[in-house]
Amino acid sequence: MLSVEEALAQILALAQPLATEQVTLAEALGRVLAADLVAPLAMPPFANSSMDGYAVRAGDLAGATAASPVSLRLIGEVPAGGVFAGAVMPGTTVRIFTGAPLPDGADAVLEQELTAPGPVAASVAMQATAAPGRNVRVAGSDVALGQRLLARGSVIHAPEVAMAAAVGAASLAVTRRPRVAVIATGDELVAPGQPLGPGQIYNSNAPLLAAAVVEAGGVPVILPVARDRADDLRARFAEAQAADLVLTSGGVSVGDYDLVRQIMDEMGGINFWRVNVRPGKPLAFGRLGAVPLLGLPGNPASSAVTFELFARPFIRALLGALPPTRPTITVRLAMAIPRGDRRHYVRAQLRYEDGTVLATPTGDQGSHRIASLLGADALVIIAEGAGSIAAGTAVPALLLR
Repeated sequence: MLSVEEALAQILALAQPLATEQVTLAEALGRVLAADLVAPLAMPPFANSSMDGYAVRAGDLAGATAASPVSLRLIGEVPAGGVFAGAVMPGTTVRIFTGAPLPDGADAVLEQELTAPGPVAASVAMQATAAPGRNVRVAGSDVALGQRLLARGSVIHAPEVAMAAAVGAASLAVTRRPRVAVIATGDELVAPGQPLGPGQIYNSNAPLLAAAVVEAGGVPVILPVARDRADDLRARFAEAQAADLVLTSGGVSVGDYDLVRQIMDEMGGINFWRVNVRPGKPLAFGRLGAVPLLGLPGNPASSAVTFELFARPFIRALLGALPPTRPTITVRLAMAIPRGDRRHYVRAQLRYEDGTVLATPTGDQGSHRIASLLGADALVIIAEGAGSIAAGTAVPALLLR
């Protein structure tokens, strides 16, 4: 039986980033960059004022105070988007607004509130000194020409969109979203909204996995439920081979009606089956033809946890995301948790208390318990072994939110 690390390594070894496409900035949110974005210009492209005030030569304001101001001749003004045609010569000043280019000759901006009308027309009384560079944004102080702004493999959020727009990029190169076929298996499954017959349950795994695929950055394709017959499963698998990844739930254990591994072997091949993890030991990985297939367990919590551990990293790797896995942090247990012969991923809520992140299980951790997924912020990792891990012990946790 493989460890989680061994299984994940085998899975990620088959994940190659998909093709690149160009998207507009409006379409880029949440996508993964397929190429570095390098600054084609400096930011700001010119020295400009960070305040409304007056562009001055700092040396002209020596000794200026409110009681003894220095009067300068006002020779013009420059708004944002404009340019002052002349230059600030000794004894002169230019009215300037936030974002406007600093006029030639000026080396500082005195804030408007530190000035007053001068003693004669077209003059300004400067009531404070100003060191060179005061309230001046130097050209290239934010971004240098040729600087790498966004790295390949990073996720595009609102600040990344803003940065791309600021340097004039109308579109970005991103990795194509992977198409993920989702197949729930089992005679007992009924679509939500339909009446239940004797012994039947609603199909929650297909909606669960489809939503998780979207959150991971993929495009889910939900196929009809595969009934517990080899011919039906073959038909679903044949439909799925147009996808970049196939996800199944159920049918991978050892029961008489667990046919997924049999049909996988028949139509492609199996790389491994069973992982040393709780919940979710009966997990299969292989292929249908050339298409990778992950056979997840049928119990909902098992399906959700193994998706997080194995399917999500595979999808993120197809997208070229770096890294493909979620972050892991250290938390302290709010209560004792028993150990067992498999590594346990405990659904838990996190809270911050007295400088410590505390983790509390979301209730009964049975693999059938959908309710245990609600409100889970993390999967707390409990190593295999005897006995229990005491409350207050520091343990790793895989962040979900």
